[in-house]
Amino acid sequence: MALPPDVLAGAETALKQFCEAHSSPAGTDQPRYAYEVETNSILLIEQRPGFMKPEELTSKPIAKFRYSQARDTWTLYWVDTSERWHRVTSVPAAKDIQVLLQAVLTDSSGVFWS
Repeated sequence: MALPPDVLAGAETALKQFCEAHSSPAGTDQPRYAYEVETNSILLIEQRPGFMKPEELTSKPIAKFRYSQARDTWTLYWVDTSERWHRVTSVPAAKDIQVLLQAVLTDSSGVFWS
């Protein structure tokens, strides 16, 4: 089921702000951040210049925010090296995606910023 328009609008606003605040300027070798909307979730993506072709960005998923319409909450997931997603059980579901973005930013477990 697709994200409700009002929920999507609020999430996109929060993610745009996050990406703008934490991305490095274009032309540097430091990461930039973007997001991608899926059916009922949103991926936070890290982008860096490619090793062999610095003009081409490589992308790596950092976190997934999955929305439950029945509960009206977002849950947070991390990806392992086999590209399998796992729920972050130490972070409770939240109505405000900004709470989960803050959990990604302050990650003390090392699952997002290894």
